[in-house]
Amino acid sequence: MDIESLRSEYEKRTDKYERLKDEVTFILKNELEAQKIPVHQITSRVKPFDSFVDKARRQESDAPFETILDICGIRVVCLFLSDLQRIGEIIETQFAIHAKDNKIYSKPDAFGYLSVHYVGSLPTTVSGPRYDELKELKFEIQLRTIAMHSWATISHYLDYKSPLAIPSHLRKDFNALSALFYVADTHFEIFFRSSQQAKEAAEQKAESLPEIGKEEINLDTLAAYLVKKYPDRAHPDPKTVSKLVEELQSVGYTRIEQLDVALQRSARAFEAYEKDYPPGDRKRRGRVGRFADVGLVRISLTIADPAYRDFRKDIPDEFRKEYEEYRHLLS
Repeated sequence: MDIESLRSEYEKRTDKYERLKDEVTFILKNELEAQKIPVHQITSRVKPFDSFVDKARRQESDAPFETILDICGIRVVCLFLSDLQRIGEIIETQFAIHAKDNKIYSKPDAFGYLSVHYVGSLPTTVSGPRYDELKELKFEIQLRTIAMHSWATISHYLDYKSPLAIPSHLRKDFNALSALFYVADTHFEIFFRSSQQAKEAAEQKAESLPEIGKEEINLDTLAAYLVKKYPDRAHPDPKTVSKLVEELQSVGYTRIEQLDVALQRSARAFEAYEKDYPPGDRKRRGRVGRFADVGLVRISLTIADPAYRDFRKDIPDEFRKEYEEYRHLLS
């Protein structure tokens, strides 16, 4: 193997592989965003020359640029097992796939390296100067969950490179650890599906405010309740609603009906407050603006509920005086 000739050829091709890497990554990210599939991370790299040479030696290949198919490599780390199929469909739709190796199910005893591997190239439908030099190049996409990625990362640092290399008295522990990662992946999927069902159930119950009023206050029930009660207001992200759940539970609100009573009692007071102090510059009374549903709840309770007002240590003293001005409007 002529290393210098190989290096020269590698350097000539590096720019193309870098462009291919960026193109594949762009297509993947764009399609994942379009289908609203969140992922943990997408990483990519062009194989360093030393790694390329090592693999060529192991393969004893006379044509390494044709036989080494992961010179350009992309890794997608997704959240749940069900995402493997959804993202796999994107990969198979967006690219020309030459090979697929599902190490998750086809090799249940694989040592520490579970993932789905695709060897692909850009689809024949792309054309133009931007793609002419890239269409014949192949790349590899690895697809795995966070749990699989964690296990692969940890096992990479073990000295044992095959199950048979592990001392017999350690194999039971190794198998137990491997099983824990498998169980974690499986139960994350179960929990995810159950949480989706809980959210759907809360949304259905929210169609009838008396029915959802009987429910405990949690992220799903509170979000569904606020959307139903205030359909014309902005609805913040789940993190903001989760924070409100913590606040409500901290001062004794455990059921939606308790909150609903408090909001009905403070409705006139909040309406007057929002008219005088709309969101934005507090010094410009009468300015057009409306609070999001979470802001409405916080302001209403600050006016109506002394316990909640005392809990909100972040409220400046001058604002507390403003809230006091509207307590006479409580029902």
